[in-house]
Amino acid sequence: MVAKYLVSGGAGALGKLIVSMLLERGEKVRILMSELSDVSVYQNNPNVEICYGISTDKDSMVEFFDTEDPRHSVLIHADEYISLSDSTNLTMRRVNVIGAENICDMCLKRKIGRLVYLSSAYALNPEIAGEGAQLHFDRNKVEGEYAKSKAEAAAYIMEKIVMNRLNAVMVLPTFIIGPGYAEDYEINKVLNSYLTNGVTPIKGGGHAFVDVRDVANAMLTLATTGDAGSGYIISGEYKTSEQFFQEVNEVQGIDAPVKTASRLVMSKSLAKFVDAYYKITHKDNPKQVYALFSDNPQAKFEDTGKGVIPDNSVSFKASISDSINGVDENAKTVVDTKTSAEPKMTAFARAVQRNEARAQVSKPEAAPAPVAPAPEVKAEDKKEDGAN
Repeated sequence: MVAKYLVSGGAGALGKLIVSMLLERGEKVRILMSELSDVSVYQNNPNVEICYGISTDKDSMVEFFDTEDPRHSVLIHADEYISLSDSTNLTMRRVNVIGAENICDMCLKRKIGRLVYLSSAYALNPEIAGEGAQLHFDRNKVEGEYAKSKAEAAAYIMEKIVMNRLNAVMVLPTFIIGPGYAEDYEINKVLNSYLTNGVTPIKGGGHAFVDVRDVANAMLTLATTGDAGSGYIISGEYKTSEQFFQEVNEVQGIDAPVKTASRLVMSKSLAKFVDAYYKITHKDNPKQVYALFSDNPQAKFEDTGKGVIPDNSVSFKASISDSINGVDENAKTVVDTKTSAEPKMTAFARAVQRNEARAQVSKPEAAPAPVAPAPEVKAEDKKEDGAN
């Protein structure tokens, strides 16, 4: 039996959802929040404790880890920073690497019963794969700064599992989508560019997507099940760029084929010219907007949590629909695929609505059906009618 759940990353979409699910079950929850976070939703809830601190500063987490029954406590580390840019991002490294290492060290020091760590399928060493293969993480074997940061942190945690007998399990999702994320989240930037700015997606490439509700469900399940030292891939559905945007069109009621730009936009030989053109024209560069769909031969993963983690329940179309419509799933306490009766709209969702409204206004009206000739009207009558 779990005496208390400790949740880091409680200000993010995934963390909020995890806390919401725990409170629905009547669990006692302690949340690590920065002093700048909005905690009003948790006020006056006897099952919630707020501890102010950040994972990148061990000293600030002393109170967070000070529990009466640490061996029967579970820490769910849902804090992460995501960026698809190839540029070095010091903030992402601090949060994803140093933050995770600090959480791991504190769990060992305070003898926390179990750590459930949010890793990434893209952190896995692609050279070691297949059924029954052991988890192996090497930042030099993966592509992209985000994957490298997650691989480095996961390798550190695996070392502590082996050398220090840390009781930890990992959730390894593909790209997470769904409601509750900020407008600057990568998938929301993609949707905004496509739906409101009309940026043409690039032909080819694809990605595997999993809903945030399925990831939250997996992390809570692994709080009490699963073998220590194990990692569970949560893959979701793989979509090519054309399939992705066709689904977006269907969700939005757009009855038109997806128009795509040439892959030459992604060519390294033309990179300087492409970047210069979009910089001069002040237009969104599709190479940067749709970096998520760059060809990646390791983008397809098989779920490894069957028999331990509940089957994925949220369809890709439902995830996209809820992302576009800005449904505030964090205000709900039950995980399902339905939207609330009165969804809370984000600024992005309102922008999409305005764009659709403008499209309706500019759409030419259908030609009226032919009618019998009207009786002749005198000029004076015409003038009078036009004034009304």
